[in-house]
Amino acid sequence: MDVRQAIVRYLIDHVDNPSVSIVEVTIAVRKMFPLCELTDWQIGDLIARSAIDAGFAIDFDAAPG
Repeated sequence: MDVRQAIVRYLIDHVDNPSVSIVEVTIAVRKMFPLCELTDWQIGDLIARSAIDAGFAIDFDAAPG
């Protein structure tokens, strides 16, 4: 499974939520792929694109920390 597939799977698992938090999904992706070389910005971009395509509203929240 790659990062894009993991994001889509996360969205499917949380389809009951009307919006998606970029930070929450980024944290989930980092847990699944601790050695991922993408930056948080790049992961966030993938999340936003996938979420928009799936019809989610997006919370462009700040990074943890």
